[in-house]
Amino acid sequence: MLRGSDPDWSQRAELSCRGRTIEMESRAINAELLRGLARHQAWADIAHWKALHENSTLLEDLEIRKRLNHMVMALRMLTALAQGEKPDPSGMKDIEPANQLEAALEKANADLIEAINTTDFQKMIALPRGPQGAWEAPAGVLLLQAITHSQHHRGQNASRMRQLGATPPMTDFVIWYALGCP
Repeated sequence: MLRGSDPDWSQRAELSCRGRTIEMESRAINAELLRGLARHQAWADIAHWKALHENSTLLEDLEIRKRLNHMVMALRMLTALAQGEKPDPSGMKDIEPANQLEAALEKANADLIEAINTTDFQKMIALPRGPQGAWEAPAGVLLLQAITHSQHHRGQNASRMRQLGATPPMTDFVIWYALGCP
């Protein structure tokens, strides 16, 4: 819902969830909004894992498994970067057993929420590469990227589930909201 009469979405937006109002300025990353998005992500990942466990074809699919591994690694790296750490991608290996992969994604989501609670969102983080070489980004932007990146790949996995004849769970943010932000 927009506040004021100006319909420019880039200026101010708010989200109400369970009686709380979450507002985001155009240049500020709001902790409460990020926490809500991260909680949605953890819920959506649980829903996807439930679907995977109900259909062994999905759980064994190499495309889905590869993306799940990539989601874990990217989530770990972006969270670590936002906290000022220097993760080493060469040390990250694919996780083979499904139960370990599921646990790793659950832990990465928990670590993301913890980072949201403890990170200075305005702190500039040096990044070695970008569209024009080395650059800096606020830590809050990296945490937001961790969430949007996972949303993208969860959508790809939902499409793959359909290709394999399964019906993926409804994990849209608006569904989570309608269910009371579980």
